[in-house]
Amino acid sequence: MPIPAKILVVDDQQYVRHTLSSLLAQQRHWSIYEAADGKAALERAKKIKPDVVVMDIVMPGMDGISAAYELRQIAPETRVVLISSHYTSQDAAALARLFGDGTFVTKSEAGKDLIPAVSRLLSSESQAVL
Repeated sequence: MPIPAKILVVDDQQYVRHTLSSLLAQQRHWSIYEAADGKAALERAKKIKPDVVVMDIVMPGMDGISAAYELRQIAPETRVVLISSHYTSQDAAALARLFGDGTFVTKSEAGKDLIPAVSRLLSSESQAVL
């Protein structure tokens, strides 16, 4: 039986965080965790060592870009999907290439794009191990 993938959802809006977590939880082989901001995400990542972090870019305190950068330092094997409703797709995609794994999903398209994006990162991770 495969080990469940650990997915950490980071968003300062509780409703959005819960909605994204519920969407991802439909994948029975994924364990879903949550954090309310960048600092909490880093603390949580140290403990659970997620395979993928779904990170909002715009958050108070520590934003998603700063958190993704720091996450690279403490857990370089963790993949990052950046999400936002405040950036254009082109701007966010450029940020995703610099600070994430090149993956960006707009919040408005998360219902159809998030699971495929996370799945791609997980499959590329398992192929890298082979």
